[in-house]
Amino acid sequence: MINIILFLLCFWCGAVPFSYLIGLLFGKDVRDFGQDHNPGPTNSFKAGGVALGIPSLVLDFLKGAIPVFMLTSTYDLSPVAFVLVCIAPVVGHIFTPLLKFKGGKGITTTFGIWSGLMLWEVPVFLGSFFTLSIILKHFSKGSTNNDKLTVVIASLMLPLVVFLTFHNHKLFALAVINSILLIAAQFREVFGI
Repeated sequence: MINIILFLLCFWCGAVPFSYLIGLLFGKDVRDFGQDHNPGPTNSFKAGGVALGIPSLVLDFLKGAIPVFMLTSTYDLSPVAFVLVCIAPVVGHIFTPLLKFKGGKGITTTFGIWSGLMLWEVPVFLGSFFTLSIILKHFSKGSTNNDKLTVVIASLMLPLVVFLTFHNHKLFALAVINSILLIAAQFREVFGI
């Protein structure tokens, strides 16, 4: 029962669509910007520049980092509870009931959960990979297909990096589930989710 309660707590932390809500404060629906029409930080930057994008980015990061850090550092969680607590903010972000289960793509919240778990190892890998993707996007004229390919490659690499770096079954299970969710969110329209 406690596992379900912890999952729901972290899910609802992730389900708050900060980019969408901040956009409304600026009189904009961030889903109307960008080719993917999702309520995430990338479209917040497109909708309102730095003034809208930075708060959206920070809050989407924190909604993953804070609950994961607080619960994993305070409680001795079973392996199942650990994975549920850590993945719940990403699930909530991608499938937020507050926007008819059509949330963001989970990338920033993924950075948050991994930063909540460890100070630098996996977040540095993810940050490096996505920085490279931004550079490549600049030279490829911003193709959405290139964005998806970059996220898919990084998502597939995440479990490998986690396994080779930590040799920890809980972290590996989390990385695999996280990767599946990120890939599904990239191809939401293809999968019909």
